Amino acid sequence: MAAEHEEIPSFSDEFDDEFVVGGEESNRAFFGRNVLRRGLIEGIDDFIEREPPLRRSHYTSDPAMLGSVMWINDPELISKLEELSGACIVVKKQPRSDKRGKLQPLRELNERTPGLPVQAFPALADLAPKVEGQPVVLGPYSGMYEGMIPTIRTLGYRKRGDLLVPFMHAKLALLGHLWWTDDGLFGEEVIGFKPRRLWVSSANFTSSSRRTLEFGYWTEDAALVEGAERFLLKAIAFSEDLDAEADHLEPDLAPVEFDEEAFAEALADMDWDEEEGEEV
Repeated sequence: MAAEHEEIPSFSDEFDDEFVVGGEESNRAFFGRNVLRRGLIEGIDDFIEREPPLRRSHYTSDPAMLGSVMWINDPELISKLEELSGACIVVKKQPRSDKRGKLQPLRELNERTPGLPVQAFPALADLAPKVEGQPVVLGPYSGMYEGMIPTIRTLGYRKRGDLLVPFMHAKLALLGHLWWTDDGLFGEEVIGFKPRRLWVSSANFTSSSRRTLEFGYWTEDAALVEGAERFLLKAIAFSEDLDAEADHLEPDLAPVEFDEEAFAEALADMDWDEEEGEEV
């Protein structure tokens, strides 16, 4: 039996390494211990402090992040998310019984942070929260959903007994600019997201990952950045609330549907008569 105050073993700093990849200072790789701190957290700091906003006079923009990971509980990283203008991270669905209170810090994070606006992402723009398990039905005078997606979402299947289930295992963080402009077609505000830098890592976003040997790297490769954005937005589209009821995959967002009969009636009620007697 281990001694009550036995020191936790650790690897030496001989495993630690960091270097520039491809000659680009912003593309850096990290190996060894505490990759979470040396790579991800410091990389977010660098992006917030040094990355210029979008250089267009009619734009305003702020740093934001999309992400996926098996689990997140590192206090420093959780705190760092609050310095962003918005974030959404998709995690593995947790057991129904939260005896150790693992979910509570993430519930509180969702209450303190805004999440991300659905309308900033064309891939999510037609989604809305289901009503009594069914897609929202819009009429001719209804507007599209313009709400927020919470900072922490869950995805997949809940483990039951010894049944092995698939789960979110990709450790990704995509930094970019959440931007606004009032140059819409009718002078309305338009919002969007411009991805810039991708973090790829073996490390979970957990405190225990600081003691394990991991790797991670930042890249601005356009194909990887764009591919990661597609993957993460798909994960968000299929995601559920942190305290999801279903043990299986059951997204609580769905594409809106349109009341075609109501639209037809509205068109029929419109006055289509053209003014007569006008000369061409």
